[in-house]
Amino acid sequence: MFLDFADPPLPYDAIRVLFAGDASSVPTLRAMLAALPICARGQVFVEVDTVAEIEELPSPGRVTVTWLARDRRSGAPGSGLSCASGEAVERAVRAWLAEMYVDADALAEAEHLIWLGGPEGFAWDLRRDLHDTVAPHRGVVDRGATAV
Repeated sequence: MFLDFADPPLPYDAIRVLFAGDASSVPTLRAMLAALPICARGQVFVEVDTVAEIEELPSPGRVTVTWLARDRRSGAPGSGLSCASGEAVERAVRAWLAEMYVDADALAEAEHLIWLGGPEGFAWDLRRDLHDTVAPHRGVVDRGATAV
């Protein structure tokens, strides 16, 4: 299931999760992680401007939290550009999904609860790709607003 709105209520059976967002998403991520059952497993990616923004984000034992500091990452390979907002989380999520799922059908049929936070436009291409992949096959909960 792909949740495409801010501050989503988690289903009681949210066991396999993929959450991603930026620094503005941390309060929501903190609440969502606290609501997960102890048996939950999955991945959380949080993109921040600098390593100074990294903080403790408690999670169930099998849910890994990875902080992506843009000041430590480059932009598009070979471009010499700095990492733009949303770029680090998009690369990380796509790489994680490629490792976990062989193709789009496998992702669409997966049991993961996926949530992307951040300001409007944050990781926009990733958000649309996930929506287009998951929506035809599984639940997409969209309350008419992009996740914040």
